[in-house]
Amino acid sequence: MQDLLKGVVFIGLFLVPFLPIYVENSFFFPFITGKNFAFRIIIEIVFAAWVLLALYDAQYRPKFSWILAGFGALLGVMAVSNALGAYPLQSFWSNFERMDGYVTLVHIFLLMVIMGSVFTTKKVWSYFFHLTVVVALLVALHGLAQYFGVIEGSANSRIRIDSRLGNAAYMAIYMLFHIFILFFLFVRSNNTVHRGVYVLMSAILSITLLFTGTRGTFLGLIAGFAVMIGYIALFGRAYPQLQKVAIGACIAVAVLAGGFFAVKDTPMVQENTALSRIANISLENDLVIREKIWTMAWTGFNERPLLGWGQSNFNYVFNQEYDPSLFAAEAWYDRTHNIIFDWLITGGAFGLVAYLSILVASIYYLFWQPLFGKIEPTFNVLERGVLIGLLAGYFVHNLVVFDNIISYIFFGVILALIHANVATPIARVASFKLDEQLVSQFVAPLIVLIAGATVYFVNVPAIGAAGDIIDAMVAPTAKGRLEEFHSALSRNSFADQEIVEQLAQQAMSVLRTQNASEDEKKAMVQRAELELLRMADEKPGDARLHSFLTTFYRTIGAIPEARTQSAIAHELSPKKQAIIIEQGIVEIQGGNIPKALEYLKEAFTLDERNTQARIFYAATLVTGGKKEEALALIGTEYFDAFSQNDYALSVIDQSKDLPLLAKMFERRVELSPANAQNRATLAFIYSELKETSKAIAILEKAAVDLPEFKPSAECFVGNLKKGVKPDTGC
Repeated sequence: MQDLLKGVVFIGLFLVPFLPIYVENSFFFPFITGKNFAFRIIIEIVFAAWVLLALYDAQYRPKFSWILAGFGALLGVMAVSNALGAYPLQSFWSNFERMDGYVTLVHIFLLMVIMGSVFTTKKVWSYFFHLTVVVALLVALHGLAQYFGVIEGSANSRIRIDSRLGNAAYMAIYMLFHIFILFFLFVRSNNTVHRGVYVLMSAILSITLLFTGTRGTFLGLIAGFAVMIGYIALFGRAYPQLQKVAIGACIAVAVLAGGFFAVKDTPMVQENTALSRIANISLENDLVIREKIWTMAWTGFNERPLLGWGQSNFNYVFNQEYDPSLFAAEAWYDRTHNIIFDWLITGGAFGLVAYLSILVASIYYLFWQPLFGKIEPTFNVLERGVLIGLLAGYFVHNLVVFDNIISYIFFGVILALIHANVATPIARVASFKLDEQLVSQFVAPLIVLIAGATVYFVNVPAIGAAGDIIDAMVAPTAKGRLEEFHSALSRNSFADQEIVEQLAQQAMSVLRTQNASEDEKKAMVQRAELELLRMADEKPGDARLHSFLTTFYRTIGAIPEARTQSAIAHELSPKKQAIIIEQGIVEIQGGNIPKALEYLKEAFTLDERNTQARIFYAATLVTGGKKEEALALIGTEYFDAFSQNDYALSVIDQSKDLPLLAKMFERRVELSPANAQNRATLAFIYSELKETSKAIAILEKAAVDLPEFKPSAECFVGNLKKGVKPDTGC
């Protein structure tokens, strides 16, 4: 029995390094959900087997370290914080897009405890680390192959490497962890060939990290490397050869940095998106948006200073404290992009202190205790240097990014490594005895039953819902889509908001198609409305939901309801221009132009750099009979944006201002010369203006530039020469 349990534990833990490869395309958010569900199921099964193994054999029982105590404190604080937070359901379970929340935190804690209890020899750690760096190398090579066009990948993967992780920032931190794991294997090895392989692999992973274009992680790598070689250079007297290497590495890094700085403005660097992002790092410019987000987070922290808002609830603070100067940034921030502010928001002061205690405990064991303690260190100075450097690099990365399941997992792995080497037995735990027969006949079946129930209830409903969403999107009929969404919602998973938003988008899409009957359209719209209102009741204070309801009602022509929802959204986020512009659009659709102008002027004056607000305001001024005022707002600086805006175009078209309409289409043709429709429309406008020669000229040029348009262009030209409308008989 013990051998079986041990096999389950070790096989499960050795499956974890393969998770970065796994992408489940049949799930919503395929790069996120598949990895997370697989990780949770593995840990739940492994945990059940480990508990039984520990009951049978005391050597596998958990031991004490301050790392364990700090992580346990974090779990305790966050349980209370989430329960008392803005929206507990999301705090505990998160959503498909992030798959974060308390449930993930618990699974990372279990990973650390289990690994720290059963990985007790250098040989086991060596096997694990060698396996995970091989997988990381495969992921890196796959990403490089996509980047250079050797194999097919997404459009983004040709600009910034994301490989099997689907996000360049996630890929970058995955590379950073494994670069330092390779350093760790290097300093533990005495084999010259092996060391050469480690150096080569770390170089490939470093290049991959560079081509992710993730500046925060790149700075983390530099900072971590500097800390590592600095530590070894200062304290590595017992290894004089490697101490000299570390000193040489310091010089080499300085030379390489200087060389890169010298060529950073060359076309080779500036024309490469990833390299230019690194070369053009400017703390003053790059942190402008981050600083505003952090200021908002600080305000939110002061509202709930002790326990914060709960996990996954920064969106409430973001909407409430929204800074109008963020109009060009992401619409709905749900993270502060800074580890300090993330924990201040999610767990307040208690949460931040609990989180930092984990890092402080780790540094205590790696730095303070070996140098000033009386206990013989379990890591040598080289190993300590690498691990301290890794933690430093990870921390710097998290100052401008945020954790994901992969970074969480490998943070847990490193904590487990340190914990396994410094933990001491807990007397009561080590001496606890339970009759083996009782364990086999009662405890084991009970744990198996609990584990099975946990695996099912934690994962299966959400897994089903993640698949249902994809099935709904590809269903050939409106009825089929509605049935799949009904199936997704009936599973009572934690992702209802995402399901409902997708349902509403599909309902709005179905309204615009000819392939659905009126009954099918009505059924889908009614269900979407019902679910959106239910979500708004279950999740009060969420401006995003009310904004979504506004768009939904406006699309189906329910203007009074759209007006009500937009007012609620505005109240919840009073300075967010996108919401105020939506209010203006609702009033335009409802025929109340004076009221629309009030809203659009408000949105525009919050920050006059907001081009979208300027265009909507100016176009509506034309509708309100204030054309000169509108043109003054547009001037020459914003005319390109004005001419490209479909709403502005429709307004000018309705105003019958053909000269202005011609100028707008002239710019459209210049900016999008491959668009045949723009050229045809411009020719038609010229013909209406009685400028036939111009119309013919634009069509003849189009026939040359766009061969596929040549037959239509020749037909239009023939009509113009005959003096009839261009499209007659064409």
